[in-house]
Amino acid sequence: MTKGLTFGVMCSGNVFQRWQAEAIRLLLKSEHQLTLLIIDARVAQAQTVPKSGNPKHKYSFIWRASAKLLFKHSQKASVDMEHELRKINRRVCSVSETKYSEYFSDDDLTAIKSANLDFILRFGFNIVRGEILNAATYGIWSFHHDDEEKYRGGPPGFWPIYNNDPVSGAMMQRLTEKLDAGIILKKAWLKTLFHSYRTNLDVLLLISSAWPADMANQIAEKGYAAGKISSSSAPVYKVPGNFKMIIFIIKLLKNRMLFYWNDLFRAERWNVGIINRSVQELAFSNKEVLRGDVLWMKERSSRNYFADPAGFIEENKVHILMEDYSYAENKAHISEAVFDPLSNSFSAPLKSIETKEHLSYPFIFVHGENIYCLPESYRYGYIGLYKRNYSEGIFVEDHVLIDHIDAVDPTLINHNDKWWLFLTLRKYSNTHLYIYYADELDGKYKPHPANPVKMDVRSSRPAGLPFIHEEQLYRPAQDCSESYGRRVAINRIVKLTETEFEEELVTYLGPLKNSRYSKGFHTVFGLGRFTLVDAKRSKFNFAHFGRQTRHKFRKH
Repeated sequence: MTKGLTFGVMCSGNVFQRWQAEAIRLLLKSEHQLTLLIIDARVAQAQTVPKSGNPKHKYSFIWRASAKLLFKHSQKASVDMEHELRKINRRVCSVSETKYSEYFSDDDLTAIKSANLDFILRFGFNIVRGEILNAATYGIWSFHHDDEEKYRGGPPGFWPIYNNDPVSGAMMQRLTEKLDAGIILKKAWLKTLFHSYRTNLDVLLLISSAWPADMANQIAEKGYAAGKISSSSAPVYKVPGNFKMIIFIIKLLKNRMLFYWNDLFRAERWNVGIINRSVQELAFSNKEVLRGDVLWMKERSSRNYFADPAGFIEENKVHILMEDYSYAENKAHISEAVFDPLSNSFSAPLKSIETKEHLSYPFIFVHGENIYCLPESYRYGYIGLYKRNYSEGIFVEDHVLIDHIDAVDPTLINHNDKWWLFLTLRKYSNTHLYIYYADELDGKYKPHPANPVKMDVRSSRPAGLPFIHEEQLYRPAQDCSESYGRRVAINRIVKLTETEFEEELVTYLGPLKNSRYSKGFHTVFGLGRFTLVDAKRSKFNFAHFGRQTRHKFRKH
């Protein structure tokens, strides 16, 4: 990496919340230089929970009690960084307050500007305005742990649960004069964890801790790319009153019981099918996919399921590769079945790729005279490329595409004379989209400088073969906001270069209404006039129940 950036931190001293401490440490690990602590002179008066002496606080008594006793967020735990920060210059600043805004004095502004900072992290003070916003080259970076387009104010991560909103948001912005409507530098949309307010906020905090280092690295390596200005006019939320807290606690209890019921007693049962319509027609004809449109494979047993179909056409027959999962073994191999359009039937699936570890998502593509398979094999820590052995009718490993990576659902296409690899990583498999690229199929794959290029549980994780429609490139992705693999999002790729990526949501496909498999729909793979799909239902499974029960006992 080129020379690191210099930054300051607005804070209350040496003690930070855990996620804030992690953000600072990641910046230092990336060789950026912390040169100034901007300390709030009102530290002694700082309160995270209002004093009970204020008569207004009796209307939020349940919230304050819950914040103390129930909602102990692990990412908000105190971390003393005195030893790590002992050599850092400090400036203790007093501010003048006007209504809800805080302004720095001229002397403090002069001192801060003389530090020649590239950016400032705001981990202290309140709503700052005025010349301090321009005291560093790239401004003040602040966080809002909600989707600012819906929820301004606070408490963070609370109102999506209360309002039954399936998506919770977070953003890092460069502050402007407008509240929660600055220049968006990083933004994520995550699945709302309805059963636990504590966990829902912890996940938002933890994910955002990596953003300052990501942004600083991007500036240092590729130059600064301004984000979009938020135009939010969302209402400003406040601490919930007692009546709303009673409703909220009842919702939490109900959601938690439902969560454990589904986790223990409702196992997923996916199946693979074929539709006699092109993927372009499915996506753009405005005609719903009905249960009669799909010809399903015969389910093998209650202990197995088929998912993640991909394929190729050979001698007018559709060869379908798929994940063949066993609940008893808690792993899958890749099987192959053949669909004959003349008889409208599937052959019995046979093993095509099997290893000691779990394999899934056998992405298929054709290059030259060869047919390749790129299965998900994150447990091996690399992406292995397999080539079709025509004489034996199986796939054999050809070479390692990328090593030391726990890639999920790797999807590879050749576009504009480059190879583009889309994937998510195991830790945030449903939300964080990464891109790698190379000049040749077997070349060196480079990470995109904006990685993760997208953080959206509604449309990030790959869901099948990208396709061309009216000279535009479209990418299927999973929408996991309501549940894993609930439906497929069709995204139009607007920009795809070595420095930029942008896509926009066009439409959704699924789930299949009035079908036996109505609980999810998470793969579409176009093959000419055919489209391969999968969908799921849920059913009790003894092996799943036993494994989940043992897992919960080990956790406790």
